[in-house]
Order: sequence, then C-alpha cells, then structure tokens
Amino acid sequence: MRPRRDGRTAVNLRQMECFLAVADELHFRRAADRLGLAPPSVSEAVAGLERSLGSRLVERTSRRVQLTPFGAEFAAAIRQPIEALHQAHRTARLRSVHHRDLVVAHTPELGQLILPRLVDAWPGADDDQARDRWRPVSMHTPEQLAAVADGEVDVGLCWSVPEQPGITSTVLGEFPLVAVLRASDPLASCREVTLADLRTRQILITPRADNPYLESRLQADIVRAGIPRTHVKEVGRYDELAVHVATRGHVGVHPGPIALTNPVPTVVFRPIADASDRVRICAISHAEAHTESIAALIAAMRLIVGSLDIDAKLT
Repeated sequence: MRPRRDGRTAVNLRQMECFLAVADELHFRRAADRLGLAPPSVSEAVAGLERSLGSRLVERTSRRVQLTPFGAEFAAAIRQPIEALHQAHRTARLRSVHHRDLVVAHTPELGQLILPRLVDAWPGADDDQARDRWRPVSMHTPEQLAAVADGEVDVGLCWSVPEQPGITSTVLGEFPLVAVLRASDPLASCREVTLADLRTRQILITPRADNPYLESRLQADIVRAGIPRTHVKEVGRYDELAVHVATRGHVGVHPGPIALTNPVPTVVFRPIADASDRVRICAISHAEAHTESIAALIAAMRLIVGSLDIDAKLT
C-alpha cells in the first residue's frame, strides 16, 4: 500500500486475497494452488502486505504456518468486505451478459472437437458480428466450475461433472469409455473389451487433476476389476498416450470422443463394456444466468454433439 496524492493509502486487493488464502489454508503452496499462482508469488504478496502494514501477519517456520494475533484480527476485518466486492463483480458481470461477448471455456480436446463446428452452427453464423459474440478460453473442468461460479465464464464445455450449488449442468451427449489399442493388438479384434481384459497390461491415462470426478469413477472401476495400481500410469496429454500405445503396445483408457480427433492412425478404439458409467459431455452455466444467448449457445452445442458419429470410429 502506498500513499496516494489525495493522502489515502492505495489498497492492493491481490495482496489481501493472497493473505486470506494463506489464512484459510495455513500453507503457502495450497494457497497458491487455490489461487492459480506460483507459491513464491503468494509469499511475496503476503510479505508486501506485511511491509505496508508495518506488522507481521503470519509466522512461518519450516514445518508450519500460523497467523499472528494481528494477522487473525486483520483477516477477520477484511474477509467480508472483500467477499462483498467479489459478489458485486459477479452480479454485475451476470447482468452485463446482454452487452458483451460470451466467454466459452473448454477443455483442450472438447474445444478441438466442438468449437470449430460451432462457428457455423451458431445462430446468425452468416453475420460476422454474430460470430464474434463468443470467445473461447482453454480451461480444464475444475477451473471451469470455479470460473462459472465466479461469473468469469458464461458457458463451460467439459466432461462429466457432479452437481454443484449455483451451477446448471446440461448433458450434451453420453459416450463410452474406450480402450486405445495398437491396431495389431490381439484385443483390437474384439468388438468391445473389459477392464478385466487389461489386468496384465500397462494402462495409460491422461492427468487425474483435469477431472477429479471422472478420475474417481475410473479408479473405482479399476479397483473393482482387480487391476494393480502399479499398472496405471499418468501421461501428460492424449497425443503422448497415443504415441506410447502405437510404439510400445501399452493400452490407453480415455473418453470415447477422442476417436474423432485422434492424430495417430495406427491406434484403434474399443468400448469398455464393464465401465460403471458412460462419459458425459456437459455444458455448464451459472444458475442465475438465464439469457437467450446462453440458451441458444448451449442448444447449438447439443446439436453438434448429437451429430457426432463416434460409433463409426469404434468398429
């Protein structure tokens, strides 16, 4: 905080947000993860706030972080006003939806699969201005849920999500979980496979953090099938997974729509018959955001997903 020309002290909202996250988590790395920042950035923000206030807010040791009495008092004093500011921002953003571009968040794979088709399917597609009334932002499912709840994103395009207060989820389509196999793999001759068929194989999956809910369902199926956890390995992206399958004979497990954008021609896809649930492609929006533009956008996405011919890629 620095004195301004009018004599008041300039308030750094970001520093206080970082401090409140540390106050809640009592851990700098967890606070940084919550805010989507690097831990050194959070540490410097809190240190800067302490310098501006002239007093310590937290006590740091190698084993723990705790608030000082002054820090606890300050946290209590600023929590409600900062939450009120965020709520005012969310409310104003929801009200302004009629006058700005819609922000559409998407996972990388679903963006590649659906958004190019949305350019032509969006109502008024022949009107350049109409086409420009939405803009995409790449974002994984957990970040989408938070951004929609905060009003920073109007529509999220993501995989299966649990019900959450304040979030409306529309199922655009349901698809099987599939095994990704080398074309010469003996299992490729089957119309479908089971997880039990994969007990002795190295199984590859994409990052668990991208969708913890979908991951939890898959892990439950893996345990039920008797597959050792040591046989399951996480790789960074689907294209890496497909290359490992094609060159090393591993097996990938992934939502079925990837068959439509798969970049590796020597792999094939077979539905997993004993998966406990089908994978859903969902559109999420804020429960208070009832606008014709958002409804039309989601309806266009539903038509696109309904037209996807995934079955042809699974035979």
